[in-house]
Amino acid sequence: MYHAIPPGTRCPECAHAQRLFLELSTALSGIERCPATGLHTGASVRNVMWLQRSLGLAQTGVMDDTLLSVLAALHRSARRCSGCYRASI
Repeated sequence: MYHAIPPGTRCPECAHAQRLFLELSTALSGIERCPATGLHTGASVRNVMWLQRSLGLAQTGVMDDTLLSVLAALHRSARRCSGCYRASI
């Protein structure tokens, strides 16, 4: 199922993405720390735009299933490599 989550939305998927971004912010520059409130505003939107920019996509700030999957894969990869870079993921 495809979900498009525009800025200003509150949902569980947003909170999950915010937790992943929060952990990644310790290892990757350009990602902002933001609380996992589930409200997709401010730093949450900017982090999605960072991911979109990194992937060469239009920077809309809209989160979707594909971006959530890419974010989860990036988080898994960073966790595997955290010892290599002394990151606390």
